[in-house]
Amino acid sequence: MSLSFGKTPFGKAHGNSKDDKSVDIDRAVRKIKTAYEKCAEQYGTKLFNLGAFEERYRGALAGKLNLNAFLHAEIIVLEELKKRVEGEKERGERRYQYSDAADRIIEKNLERVKKYRSIDFHPDAEVETRHLLGAAADFYDRIWQRCAPLLKTLRRKELADFVEKIENDFAYFVIPFRGSYSRSVDDYVLVLSRKNPKDNERAAVNFIRYGGILLNNCLKAMIDGLNASHRGIEPQNPRPLLERSKEILSRLIEDFRLQDIRGY
Repeated sequence: MSLSFGKTPFGKAHGNSKDDKSVDIDRAVRKIKTAYEKCAEQYGTKLFNLGAFEERYRGALAGKLNLNAFLHAEIIVLEELKKRVEGEKERGERRYQYSDAADRIIEKNLERVKKYRSIDFHPDAEVETRHLLGAAADFYDRIWQRCAPLLKTLRRKELADFVEKIENDFAYFVIPFRGSYSRSVDDYVLVLSRKNPKDNERAAVNFIRYGGILLNNCLKAMIDGLNASHRGIEPQNPRPLLERSKEILSRLIEDFRLQDIRGY
């Protein structure tokens, strides 16, 4: 039994409706519940306790956890638990601390995120959003502003237009606008001020999704630049800088688990 839900636990990472993400989350939760019910019938409710999952899910909502990270951890642990149980059937039933394992995966994911600077723009903002903003801001200041001019020197109109679009997206996501923070942060903080947990979670998901699209677009531009530099002699060789920057950006995207969020 596989618990794969498309490219992410919530299916596709983009959609036309602003409610698509909420629908995908609900769909993922329903599939996890169905998997619990089937496993409970086969292996018993002591190991596959649907009620315990529902309690953890309510706690995640109340605690304003990132549902992407929470459901991702639940899926991984459920699949690992099923594999272990199947491997141990002949030697008798063994007990597994499901909740502890899920907590360890979530904590491990947070440790990777916490390597990056945090911009504490609001006390109710999710931890991952604060670190993503800090990581994106540092990437823009230290790397992208050096790479963008090089990419433009490659004299590829399509690439130059793409770089210009990315610059506009950085202006929205990272660069302060009429105050201390960017327009994306202002939009997120406006939602947080309404004190609605479901809206807060949706806003966090959208914030992370936008950052993921932006960073993946940067990665695509760097790859396109490296490919273009093979086809002509440029005034200065952009490859060393682009290669190093691509490696740094790839690690950043992996640490925030943004690989499956595609650009546009």
